[in-house]
Amino acid sequence: MMNQHTTTTRIAAGLIAALALTSCSSGLGGGSDSEGGWTESSAAAESGVSPLLFLGDSVAAGQALPLSQAMAESGAYFINETSTGGGNVVGPDAASQWEDLPERLAEADGGTVVYQITSYDWGTPKEQEQAYQRLATAAADAGADLIVVSMPPIEPDEFYADHMDELATAAERAADVAADDEGVEFLDATEVWGEQYSREQDGQVHRSSDGIHTCPQGAAHFTSWLLEELAGLYPGFEPADADEWANAGWSSDETFTGC
Repeated sequence: MMNQHTTTTRIAAGLIAALALTSCSSGLGGGSDSEGGWTESSAAAESGVSPLLFLGDSVAAGQALPLSQAMAESGAYFINETSTGGGNVVGPDAASQWEDLPERLAEADGGTVVYQITSYDWGTPKEQEQAYQRLATAAADAGADLIVVSMPPIEPDEFYADHMDELATAAERAADVAADDEGVEFLDATEVWGEQYSREQDGQVHRSSDGIHTCPQGAAHFTSWLLEELAGLYPGFEPADADEWANAGWSSDETFTGC
């Protein structure tokens, strides 16, 4: 029987070929009818994957591009709540995020909130754990599950240099919260990004030259991996094949820089 790692690797390999031929089309195509509208699948809704609300910073914003297409093709409603220069639930300016976050999370009622730990999740381990517990409570109050995903490793510039020790504890604190709360899952994305920042994987550029953000190949690899993880967590959810969402024009978006 093929294991999940092998499956994800093969999907990612297919994406490498597909993205080399990316078209110039745009927009959400999946789950669509003959007039170009979007239709939610009963499997996605009944399993609890739809709606899927994605939280994170500008790193996650790049990943949201293929993910939005892939979720639509899988018949799930996608809500992009990533934020450039923020999106964090702990650390600088997190207080302003929390002012309206519970209201925004309400859009995920009946579905799932995915929070990718941001490059701004600075704070003590206790502060991080309290923030992720608060996020778990807010998601539950909104009627949604919470999935916390580790962030891609970064190559710190001067801005991040003094905060790397703080970022190093964030994933472990999120995992602790997940271990204590049955409504929370923690996903370690090391399989996608590796343990250290690396621009290339298998000869393809996955990360921006700025050492922080992702490139189309990396975002696509993350999307295929997350779809497989969702399928494992939510029996009945059937992710769309990569060839249904990889060539939808998102890879030419100006969000991707240094690629």
